[in-house]
Amino acid sequence: MEKKTMGAFLAALRKANGMTQKDLAEKLNVSDKSVSRWECDDGAPDLSLIPVIAEIFGITCDELLRGERKAPEERTEAEDVTPKGEKQRRRLLAVALSRYRTQALISSSISVVGLIAALICNLVFLRGALGFLCGAIFLTISVIRQMICMNAAFTSVEDAELEEGELSRFRRTVIRLSERTIGITVGVLGFTMPLLLVSDNAYVGLDVGHMMVLGIIGAGVLLLIYGIVCYFLNASFVRKGTVVLNEKEEEIYHHNHRLKRSCAILLSLLLLVTVLSHIAFTTIWGPWSIMKGTTFDDYDSFKAYMEQDVPDGRTYYGDVAPAAEGEITYLDEYGNEISEEEAHTSRLEDQNGNVVVYVQRNQNVASIRYTEKDGNLLPITVCTYDDLWEAEHKVAIRHVLFGCLYVLEAAAVLTYYYKKRAK
Repeated sequence: MEKKTMGAFLAALRKANGMTQKDLAEKLNVSDKSVSRWECDDGAPDLSLIPVIAEIFGITCDELLRGERKAPEERTEAEDVTPKGEKQRRRLLAVALSRYRTQALISSSISVVGLIAALICNLVFLRGALGFLCGAIFLTISVIRQMICMNAAFTSVEDAELEEGELSRFRRTVIRLSERTIGITVGVLGFTMPLLLVSDNAYVGLDVGHMMVLGIIGAGVLLLIYGIVCYFLNASFVRKGTVVLNEKEEEIYHHNHRLKRSCAILLSLLLLVTVLSHIAFTTIWGPWSIMKGTTFDDYDSFKAYMEQDVPDGRTYYGDVAPAAEGEITYLDEYGNEISEEEAHTSRLEDQNGNVVVYVQRNQNVASIRYTEKDGNLLPITVCTYDDLWEAEHKVAIRHVLFGCLYVLEAAAVLTYYYKKRAK
């Protein structure tokens, strides 16, 4: 009879508080079928759950077991708050936090799956733009899921009658976990953003080298922006009272807040200088400007070099291979048909009246550089595709070195912050 009374009483309390069986089950970390069995008197809650249920509905353990409320004059202050009830409240917080950590880990895993999908589309199927799109879908799901789980974690302890300080610490822990989880998603998004650089051709992907360098830069930029957003959001949470701090916690918060601002300014300046240097060493002084080539101090040797029958030194891949040989019609600037030899004939003339006419049979020439000085074109520097490949290799090494420098700068500033922050 007592079990039946307790089951009916539990059902009445649940309905009076506007809760479903599933809502109560989530607070107790049990299944909704267990709650249903309790209310139907097919079983009873575990003894360790009795104080938790009593705390949720604001009654005493004795009232729950008896299946009815005591008269107000019969209740004592000792019955309202017991050591066991306090212990069960802490257990409820620990369970809610453990559940949220699991959900955060799942959200991070979804972001990693998005990164893997983007890399497969780019490197295996050479679909850079499609890779970014696939990754963005997973990342969007991860962020939405994380926000839903964070809201569920907050609401799961709203009716637990916790002290404000204890509840505030729980919220801060959840917010920190959420920031880190979303930070992983933001980093992955920045790493895959360079795939949009090849969006004009759906059948082209970024190679591993460019993907790594540009991906690290993209991730670093977005994470820096994300850190600034989190900086202002945390200040807003404290200002609006979402997170309540005691005197000691407030002192620690303001110290770390100022330290974050100083580190962010320092990192921004370091990255700005590094980015400008990176642009100078890889764009302004790119492969075409650092090619050494072969320099000629007289016209005869230059002409002889250009008329050598040397094949094209470039390596072709897939669809960019040269067209098959066949009958080709050559036209001059006026649209008149000319011979192949005339089409490959070039003419250089300096201000002193020296004329160099040559037929370019050397197909390995990538560029010709000269500067008129005292009316003379000499010296003339001829760069081949082999020279260009060597220069591109040097620029690629510079990209890698600057990418490592970005990582080292960020790591150094983060290490400084974690050493100086108050705990």
